[in-house]
Amino acid sequence: MEITRSLCSKELRKLDVIDTSGEKIGRIGDLTFTFQSGELKLAQFILAGPRFEEFLEAIKVKPDRDPVFDISLVKKLGDKVHLDTSANSLKTTLDDCAISDDEIRLSQLEKFTIYDRDGGKVGKAIDVDFDVDGSASIIVGGGFFEEKLEALGLKADVDLIVPASAIDSITDRITLNVCKDDLNTTMEGALKPEEVKKAKEQKHVHHDVAKVRLFSHRPM
Repeated sequence: MEITRSLCSKELRKLDVIDTSGEKIGRIGDLTFTFQSGELKLAQFILAGPRFEEFLEAIKVKPDRDPVFDISLVKKLGDKVHLDTSANSLKTTLDDCAISDDEIRLSQLEKFTIYDRDGGKVGKAIDVDFDVDGSASIIVGGGFFEEKLEALGLKADVDLIVPASAIDSITDRITLNVCKDDLNTTMEGALKPEEVKKAKEQKHVHHDVAKVRLFSHRPM
């Protein structure tokens, strides 16, 4: 799969999905991930139907049958999602084993609170960032992170990104393998004026905020 630029999940949900015939077959409604051995990986995309169809599904008038496609079927991610298959070959959410038990939906992940290794609450998972190398990281907001950004007057300008290597587990919450002191020290280093300026200068034209990664190397 070719990724032409770094993207976050909120951006992916806005992209048209194109099959091998060149036809637009919908947009992304949800995504699923797996988390193993310190790696958060994009697993599958779930296509959303027309808005009224989604409403009928939400109120249980119509079965929730949305097309699903594995990341292996994606040829290119960029301004659009290009598939290497046709629309009629896709599984749906009602098919057996279409989504495995070890997959985590983005819609679930966005509800999880993040804790440090000592059990202290540090923020919320607000999005997932995908780099051009295919690696996925959590974009964090709220709580400890938000206070730090507000203190520096950067809340609306910067996304704080925690790599999957800093995550210990994902269950009904996200637990990091670092403590608050580690985060505080890392944030102070990452949010120095010259580093924030550099991040803003390097941000992609498609992004409305700069990205600041809290760990450039795997945390100990």
